[in-house]
Amino acid sequence: MKRLTILLLLSVFNFQLSIFNFQLSTIHQAFAGIPEDYYEAANGKKKAELKAAMHNIIRPQKVLSYGSGPNSTWSGFYKTDRTSDGYVIDRYSPRSEWVKFSSSSNENSASAPSGMNIEHSFPKSWWGGSTNNAYKDLFNLMPSESGINSSKSNYAMGKVTNVKVNNGSTKVGTGPTSYGNSAQLWEPADEWKGDFARDYFYMVTAYSDLNWTSNGLDMLENNDYPTMQQWAYTLLLEWAKQDPVDEIERKRNDDVYGIQKNRNPFVDFPNLAEYIWGDSINFAFNIDGTSTGGEQGEDEKPDFAVLLEASMTSGLSPFFVRDFEGCEGEVWTSDSKYGAKANAYASSDKEADEYLMLNLDLTMKEDAILTFQHATGYNKNVSVKNTFFQVLISYDYEGVPEEATWEMLDATFPPAPSNGSFTDYVSSGEISLADYCGRKVTLAFRYTSNSSACYCWEIKNVKVTAYTIPDALPFIAAEDTWDETANDKWLNRNCYDLMGRRVPNGTKGLVIRNGRKVLQR
Repeated sequence: MKRLTILLLLSVFNFQLSIFNFQLSTIHQAFAGIPEDYYEAANGKKKAELKAAMHNIIRPQKVLSYGSGPNSTWSGFYKTDRTSDGYVIDRYSPRSEWVKFSSSSNENSASAPSGMNIEHSFPKSWWGGSTNNAYKDLFNLMPSESGINSSKSNYAMGKVTNVKVNNGSTKVGTGPTSYGNSAQLWEPADEWKGDFARDYFYMVTAYSDLNWTSNGLDMLENNDYPTMQQWAYTLLLEWAKQDPVDEIERKRNDDVYGIQKNRNPFVDFPNLAEYIWGDSINFAFNIDGTSTGGEQGEDEKPDFAVLLEASMTSGLSPFFVRDFEGCEGEVWTSDSKYGAKANAYASSDKEADEYLMLNLDLTMKEDAILTFQHATGYNKNVSVKNTFFQVLISYDYEGVPEEATWEMLDATFPPAPSNGSFTDYVSSGEISLADYCGRKVTLAFRYTSNSSACYCWEIKNVKVTAYTIPDALPFIAAEDTWDETANDKWLNRNCYDLMGRRVPNGTKGLVIRNGRKVLQR
């Protein structure tokens, strides 16, 4: 009887202990994971609106003092960048060269081990070096061996094809010609590429309101969206996919949250960047994980296509130049650094009216978008938008611009410079061509000048994207038998030509809708 009583008591004790351990585990997860409703304000948003919501959520509430000592950066690193056996996690150096924290260091007060620096992964010079929160933000600060820290300097991060320095983990040198110049770059090791990509996504989101300055190859733009240049976010999206979030990164995110009370959402939601810059920008992001878009939503969206991507730094093709009367123009040229460039200053009378043009087939496209980067020169205090420089589209261009009907597209232009010769490059913004889908069109950048007003226009990185409407004969056949009540939303948006190809709903003529031939007027 006593033995049975003891066994029962032990059973109750073990049960209570298991409950206690479960409660401890739950408490730890609550502190270590995402706080309830932390990201609620970003739920259901997409693209620029999603980025703006995250900006308001993730700014740090508290930052440590910069340097060594109590409540300093290095005491932060002791929590965020220390292995279980005391080594400093140095993402810039091979593991064989990692060093240990000093025996006197602890989570309240730590000093830099010999030969180690605090490195701003997002260089402080890019915002002028002021000691603001970005300067002290642990998401932007990493321990680094001083030698490679000095070599990588404040260069942009990118693919290094001509290596000058390589310590076995970090490469420093110049990049491919597609970047448009031979600026110095640094490239992290494959195992850290995703970590740095997500850190950069965090920085341009948390600090999109900083005034970024130029240093060699620009990765950034001074705007709330997209803040990064196209080549930069395209590369970082690629790296983020190649090197997914791991336990080291998740732990660091939790540890920094414990100090600064803010999180890196691109670690919490590894696919978030695709909803801001990537393949899911037209889909709402849901914090409960039910978002569709990109690879998750391939069955729900048509095929995405890049119709045009031209740097303009190695020639004007596929664009061509015509003057107002349809003759080959002479003002537009290609510059290896500045892209397509128009300046009639060298002309005898300084008068020009020339179109940099592209024929574009949008007959089977939806939601087409035009983007480019551009700068203006010599127009001190003079606005050139829609006057001397125009972005145009035409349905009926047949060789002579003067005889075509043109519509003005609303592009963002650089502010007129108050001093200096040239403006910085700015993004055109996303110019919707949705109203022009379903037919062939001609795009044009129109440059004009005269003897009293002769300015310069530089354009590069022109891109047109759209959704390709799929062929859909199988859908037409199936529509006769589908339950129309259950599929009403789907049926109402389907419209096909007589060859079984999906066409825009407003297409005029004989089409197939809901499995039946209909004459649309």
